[in-house]
Amino acid sequence: MEATKEYQELKEWLVLFLQHKDIFQKKIVKIEEKEGFVIAEYKDHTHYFAIIPKITTFNFLDSYKDKHLSIIVYNTKDNLKSLISEWSKLADFSMLSVYFVNPHSNTDKKWIIYPFTHHRISEHGALKLGLQTLFESVEEFKG
Repeated sequence: MEATKEYQELKEWLVLFLQHKDIFQKKIVKIEEKEGFVIAEYKDHTHYFAIIPKITTFNFLDSYKDKHLSIIVYNTKDNLKSLISEWSKLADFSMLSVYFVNPHSNTDKKWIIYPFTHHRISEHGALKLGLQTLFESVEEFKG
């Protein structure tokens, strides 16, 4: 994954988000960037963060089937369409989450979806509408 301006922006947002989230629990041992991933080593597990400003493929997922993995993307309609089109594949990964982010939003900065869990508790016919509603909770990233 190339270190574009967009990648750097999402990486900086992510690291600050993780540090802020861990202020009280202090479970993060270290955060590093390695092989295109931001890796957060916690006291009890390791979490991998793939920063993909614009989703083009999810082919790398199979290597992370049994790992804590989050995909960090910009909150764009194209990324939402990619999520919906690949939903059945993503729903097979029990420890996967997808963060839709707009660091410049005046409302919320992110929304998070856990496809495995969401797939099991929601009505399949309402998937697109539900995801669209979540998408609209954060301003669309215009770049």
